[in-house]
Amino acid sequence: MKTPLVSIIIACKNNAEYITQCLESVKNQTYQNLELIIVDNFSTDGTDEIATRYTPAFYQLWPERSTQFNYGFKQSHGEIIYRIWAEFVLDLDLVEKWVAKIMNEWFDALALHNRSVWESIWAKVRFLERESYRGRDDIVAVRFMKREVFESVGMFNEALVAGEDFDLHNRIVSAGYKWWHLDAIEQHIGEPKTLGDVWKKFYYYGRTIRKYQQTTNTWRAVKQLWIFRPSFRALQKDLIKEPKMFLAFWWYTFIKYLAGFFWVLRGYPKELLKKDQPHDS
Repeated sequence: MKTPLVSIIIACKNNAEYITQCLESVKNQTYQNLELIIVDNFSTDGTDEIATRYTPAFYQLWPERSTQFNYGFKQSHGEIIYRIWAEFVLDLDLVEKWVAKIMNEWFDALALHNRSVWESIWAKVRFLERESYRGRDDIVAVRFMKREVFESVGMFNEALVAGEDFDLHNRIVSAGYKWWHLDAIEQHIGEPKTLGDVWKKFYYYGRTIRKYQQTTNTWRAVKQLWIFRPSFRALQKDLIKEPKMFLAFWWYTFIKYLAGFFWVLRGYPKELLKKDQPHDS
């Protein structure tokens, strides 16, 4: 098997609590022809000090992660790119599996399952939600792709904070590239611990959600953002047996969508106006 250079690009901001676990899982991959690039949004909690122990390719850039990922890509040299966040812990053979799949089966891009690690009831809700998405094609975004694929579709839309990964995936699919799911796991260790954390997270994401709806294929966006997602149907059969989790799931979902709606009412963030440029969709 060929061993192409894989560029792992991490966008982060104030992730000191989690980033060491993430970077150790990158460092210890069984596939070693890797290039690690970290683009930080001017962290104030020591994230930068930790990151620079693992790679000299460390940069700081404002205002949002779409811009960070695009910048990281421009600094990269890999034939294949893999985008992650600082709260992800990777299976140690994950990159090896990805390279084998993409090189031997002629895929252009791959998606994998993102599994939430839970320490609170709200993180467990997120775990159950994510598990319902596993292997589905309607709620998915590729994360590992050939360099020319990412470049040819115009990279990330820098006008988006929420839905930027769906938007990229939709453009890759529309362009006719071949993609599939990989049987591997990313562990997400940064899930909300309180309802306040849930509110802050989705209040933040709500900033550009209307922009995403306007940018992408309308029907595809509806399926990706709809509150009553098809994958929830099977999940409800299990939740109904646990009334506490059933109530927690739908209270979490209500708070998530309410928080996003409040930011929609506030309007598009001024700091992103200069990034509000049209992208192919």
